[in-house]
Amino acid sequence: MFQLGSAPGKGFWARHRWKMLLSLGVAGAGYAAYRFYDAHHKQLVRVEQRAQEERAADEIIKNQLQAHFEKVQRIADTTTLPFAMHYLRSRVMEELDISHLTERLLQGKGELTPEEKYETWEKIKILSFTRTVSSMWAMTLLSLYVRVQVTILGRHLYLDFARGTDGAQLQAESDAFSANGHKDFLGTADYLATYGITALIRQMQHAATEILKEKQLKDPMSMEQVLQTMLKISEQFMSLCEGNSWINFLVPENANRYAQLMAVSSSGFDDSSLLMDAGKLDQLMTETRIVLASDDFRNIMDMSLRKVADLVTEDLGAQVGTALPPSGLPLAKLLARVAQLSSTLLEEPSKNKHIQTIRSMPEVGLFYTFLYANMPPQT
Repeated sequence: MFQLGSAPGKGFWARHRWKMLLSLGVAGAGYAAYRFYDAHHKQLVRVEQRAQEERAADEIIKNQLQAHFEKVQRIADTTTLPFAMHYLRSRVMEELDISHLTERLLQGKGELTPEEKYETWEKIKILSFTRTVSSMWAMTLLSLYVRVQVTILGRHLYLDFARGTDGAQLQAESDAFSANGHKDFLGTADYLATYGITALIRQMQHAATEILKEKQLKDPMSMEQVLQTMLKISEQFMSLCEGNSWINFLVPENANRYAQLMAVSSSGFDDSSLLMDAGKLDQLMTETRIVLASDDFRNIMDMSLRKVADLVTEDLGAQVGTALPPSGLPLAKLLARVAQLSSTLLEEPSKNKHIQTIRSMPEVGLFYTFLYANMPPQT
């Protein structure tokens, strides 16, 4: 019996077996490659989506960061600094009141001995420059210090809030600003006027005495000489501060001791229930001291003091006007005007052109921008 087609079929399979296997292998490999490509493509899409979501989240955080930074700046400009400046002004005027000396000269005409008159004029000379340079230094450092405070505090608050990365949480926590010792930290802006100003004035008086000892009351002084005299007093004052001890005029040395002082001043007696969060306060104060001791801060401090000294001298020149001869006026005739300069130096921030000038200095703005992003700076 014939088996039709069996031999030719086997022959066909034998002849084309490898081609068919190869075709099937290629098709399988193509399908596998397609599945791999499809999975890889979907993974890339997911990665790109995640990247877009992260960029969007980063943008939200940046916007929140900017908004929060502006908020803490407003706190400094509208609350902390105005209150501290008001108290500082009253303390400086109280500590460096020279009206009793001028009254003694006026009322004692013909009664004071030459020695008594000379001694009184010498006191007026020293105290007039002490008052103005103390006001210049205190106003400049207080305005810079408060900005350091709110910059440090703003970053701490933001980092605490951002751990939840929740805009609603950020707003809610920001509204609870007085919590966790933050309000107490801003309250240390009053430390200069409350505790530091007496020691500051005493040291400034030592500096003024040293610089002015060779300047006679009858000697003429030009505006440039007045400027250089104030700058030399400021430099002498800083040279009397060993290391960075001038920081102690601004910042409490011990958070626990400061907390106790505040508790007593609030209640009139030592009430432990009123103690602030000294641990958090100590952390914030330590970071503040690191910033104030940095070379970067010292640079903007020196630039700001020089700028303010220039403005003060311009004000004095405007007061004297055409009455100033080329050689200058006798020092004795300038003293009353020199003493009066402290009034404009200690005006409230919204009217204080010196504070406005410091704020507008590009170097100052750049310092606080970098501080907010990368604090604390290297010392």
